[in-house]
Order: sequence, then C-alpha cells, then structure tokens
Amino acid sequence: MERTVAANPSWKTRATQPQARWQAQWTLVALICGSVLAAAPAWAFVIQVDSIVSAPGSDFTPNSRLGLTTANVSDTSVTHVVNFSDCKAIMAHASPIVRITWSWTDPPVSLNLTSPRYGIKLEKPGSSCDGTKMTEDNASSGCKVLLLNQSFGSVLTTTAKLLDVNLSDLLGAPDCAVATETQGRIYFIIEDNSTNTPVISNAVLSVGLDTKAPQPPTVTGLTAGGENIKIAWTQVDEATTPYARVYWSKVPFTASAPSTATNKSEKLSGNSYTIAGVTNGTTYYLAVTAIDNNDNESAAGEVREGIPVEVQDFWQYYKASGGASDGGYYGCSTGPGRGAPASSAALGLLLCAGLFLLGRRRVRGLARAGVGTRSSTLWAIVAVTVTATTLMTSRDAAADSPRTTSLDLRFGYFSPQIDSEFATTNGQTPYETIFGDSGLSKGISVDQILFDRFGDLSVGVSMSWWSMTGKARALDGGTAQDATKLNVMPLTLDLVYRFNWVAFRYGFPLIPYAKGGLAYAFWWAYDGNDEQSSYTDPTGKVTDAAGGVIGLHGVVGMRLLLDVFEPKAARAFDIDHGVNHSYLFVEYQRMSLNNFGDSKALDLSDDVLMFGLAFDL
Repeated sequence: MERTVAANPSWKTRATQPQARWQAQWTLVALICGSVLAAAPAWAFVIQVDSIVSAPGSDFTPNSRLGLTTANVSDTSVTHVVNFSDCKAIMAHASPIVRITWSWTDPPVSLNLTSPRYGIKLEKPGSSCDGTKMTEDNASSGCKVLLLNQSFGSVLTTTAKLLDVNLSDLLGAPDCAVATETQGRIYFIIEDNSTNTPVISNAVLSVGLDTKAPQPPTVTGLTAGGENIKIAWTQVDEATTPYARVYWSKVPFTASAPSTATNKSEKLSGNSYTIAGVTNGTTYYLAVTAIDNNDNESAAGEVREGIPVEVQDFWQYYKASGGASDGGYYGCSTGPGRGAPASSAALGLLLCAGLFLLGRRRVRGLARAGVGTRSSTLWAIVAVTVTATTLMTSRDAAADSPRTTSLDLRFGYFSPQIDSEFATTNGQTPYETIFGDSGLSKGISVDQILFDRFGDLSVGVSMSWWSMTGKARALDGGTAQDATKLNVMPLTLDLVYRFNWVAFRYGFPLIPYAKGGLAYAFWWAYDGNDEQSSYTDPTGKVTDAAGGVIGLHGVVGMRLLLDVFEPKAARAFDIDHGVNHSYLFVEYQRMSLNNFGDSKALDLSDDVLMFGLAFDL
C-alpha cells in the first residue's frame, strides 16, 4: 500500500525545529561576537612600572609603601604613598632619588607607527600639566618637563626605560610637620613621530603624600592580673584606622610623646592587648596610639596607670583555703588514697585498666602541654564515637534487625561539690568564688544488651565532659582579669535495666530504667596562661592540679519511645541504618566521686538532671 506524506508533516517539523533553533542561537552569538570585535580597538597597550628602586649614587632607600611591585600606572589597586615617616626620611637626605623602570606594550605592525617617541613631565602639588602634549605651553603652570622627544628604537618589542626622579621635587619639598593629603604626578606621553599624534596620553603615575595623623583611640578599660596588665580601646574609625600600638613603661611619659616609653608592641589589629611578664606591685604607665592604612601613627589619647597584683587561680585558691587534696590519680598512681585498703585500690584499677591506661597518659599529656579545652573535648568525643560507630557498623542493617546495643547522647548541668569539705572547717568557697554556678555537661554512653526478656539487662560504659572558666582571685580579695579553668571528665562502668516489655508488646511509649556502677573522673585545672596550674605551699612542696577520683553512681530515668508516633519512619530508620528504636529521655543521676568518702579527695560529687536522645542498635 502506498503511503501518502503530507506536505508539511508534523514529524519533519519536530525534527527540524531543534536544528533551526540551534542555527538561530549560533547566528546570534556570531553577531554579538562580531559587534564586540568591531567595537574593540585593533590594539591595546599600557605604560607599566616594572620597579622602583634607589637610584645609583642616591642616599635614599624607598619604603615598600612607594609601591615597588610591578603594576600598570592606571591600576588603582597598587598605591604609591609617602607617609609622615617616609616624608621625614626623604627630607633628611640630600638626594632622595629613585629610579623608575617602566615599559610599554608595542602596538601591532598594522598601526604603522613611524619612529614613536616619548616624553615625561613632573607635576608637583599645586602645579598642573597638560597630559596630552610633550611640551608645556603654559610657563606658569609649574609643570616640569623631564624628558622630551626621546626615541624608543625598535617598536616591535616591549621596551624598558629608566627614569630618575627626585622625590623632594615630586612632592614639592614638603614641610612634613604640616598635616596634608596631596599628591605629585608623573605623566607619560607617547607620540607618532610622523603625525605628532599622541598614541598614549594622560598616563599618570600618582605618588600620594599623606602626613595627616589619625585621631587617637579611646581607652575603654585597664585591668591588672598576675604579672600582666590588659588594656582595651576603641578606634575612632575602624575602616581608615584599623591598627593600634600599645606603649608602656615604669617611667611616666606624656600622651603627646608615647615613643619615649621604654616598651612598645608591634602593630596590632583588634581592640585589646595583654602585657605579660611585668612585675607584681609595680606601677606601669600605658597608652595606645592609632595607626592608619598608610602607617601614620597618632599621639596617645591618654596615659593610664596599672599595677599588676598577686593572684590565685582556682587550684591555688583551693589549696590556700586549706583544701586537702594534693591531686594524683586514685588507684592508678600515687596520690590521694595511697593509704586506703587494697580492695579500694583494686576497684579503681578495674575501671582504670582499659580506658584509663590510654586516657591517663593522654590527659596528663594534654595538661602538661597546655592543650586547651576544645582539644581535650575532641579527643573524648572521638574516642567514644569511634567505639559506638564500630558497634553500629558491625552488622548489616536490615528490617527487624536484632537489638544488641544501646547508645545515648546526654546533656545536663553539673556542679561539683568541691566546697563541701570546707563546710565544717573555715567556710571557704573556692569553687563558688571562682566559677559561680554549674556548667553544661556533655556525654555519651554505650551498653551491650545481655538479656532482653521482660526488659533489657545491659552492661556499658559512659564518658562525659565538663569544663568551667572563671576569673582568678586577687590576694586582696578582688577579681583579677586572669582566666582559670577546671575540667572534669567522668567515666562510668554500668549495669543497666530497662523495663521495655510493655512498650514493645503493647506500644506504651514510656520506659522506666535504672543503672548504677563504678565511676572515675579525671580532672585538671589551668592557670591564666592556659597552662596546668600548680601550688607551692610555705614549706616549698609543689602540688599539680591534675588527678582522678573514684566512686559510685546511680541513675533512675524514663525513656519516651518515639517509634509509636512515626512507625513508618522508625521502620525505615531500622532498614536503612539498623536503628531499631529511638527515644527521648530524662534521668536523675546521683554521682558520688570522692574516693569512697576519703577526706583528702577533691569531691566531684553531684546530683544531675540529664536529658538526651537514645537509640537501640
């Protein structure tokens, strides 16, 4: 059968439409490119400064502020500036001459230049130059012609030329003591010799003169600490004056002449500076100056006085108040409890044997090295997270996957009962005085399910992290500006029971539970220099602020089973990730951490209300 095809078949129209569209798009692109090329010049070249150095025979060495890097004369990102100190240096030299090496990019042969020549003019502040001519018609303009009708030689290569300029002439022999913001200019003009037509005109190298000092900053605070003084300020204009310098001396000096002080800082960014290593009980005079973007420096707004004082960080205050603890790691090294029964030491060793053999060295190393809170926290989190991840990935996730492990992330506010040992003696409160109240505790626990009928019976471990920062105490009873820190990292070995039979069988979402077992807490304290604190008693005995205490802990809590609210999501979570159940929980934890009642232990006991998120894996 013969098939008839329409004159304008739809299949053909559909087939040719993309091709027509493609052709139209490329036609448009070609038209745009052609327009751009037609509008663009046939050539483009610029005057380039290759270098600025001291001229041969000159007794002046230019500062980097003069813009010694390679740059086009029209490039405003590279500035050429002479500030107040540069100005004084220039005027102090008999011949402050710099050599400028410059070049130009030759045009193509099609430009048909005939022996191009160049000229250079100097325009000092207050004068004016015609940037389109080599000569200067107006004799009263003050413009100085440096070079006239100079030959390039070959026009087919980039040509480097030398120009020696006296900076005193360029800047108009300024009085540097007068605050001014002005500039001198150097004009480069290139002409075609046959037509006297400028090829390049108004190519200007501008050299700024800035001798205007910024406004001084305002001192907002001065606080003295142990062998240190901290001074703070605000700048008048952060954008134009972003830097400052601090001066200090035991000998008085005036705000108008801070440079007469015996000590000064480097150029500073920010709004405060701590002077370390000064002598306690000695009066020091301090001032702050402002420094602008051109390194011009102001006078000081005022001169303040400060006297460093003897201070006590937390550990020193604790010991000076009569604290009985001498540090040390109970059950794992000499220290508190070394006279305790062997059974107590054995209990400590049971908990220390695994985690502590790794952790003790690590924690003591961190304390001795002065590693900060964040690094220690990171180590703790990484250690437990790796353990948990290993447990989570030890089997393939599948629907109704067997429950073997429970993992939770917990948060609560912890306040160690360190001050309790003073309640019956002198009533001192070193912890409350230095740190005030409680701080956020963060932790993670993992337990292995041993029995899962009529509830779960598990054995597990947990690790928590707590850190507080306070202000050191001055010996006169006031607060010093020095920071001091106390870090505590409790570990527990737990036996856990969760009554989840009703929840799993009937979908009732509340699951009560209890846990208890051994607890061991590492602790260490830092002084104002973020180093491990130590205390020297009147007999010369030194005790370091680091140790470990052992004890017991018990927990009662309630889990809220989230699966009953989103069963489909819970099943998908199990299939995709092997997470059988998810929970929110709240628990009350009583932790007794005092070496089983040892009066010489640092008491880290507390009752804590914890919240968090838990998973069965």
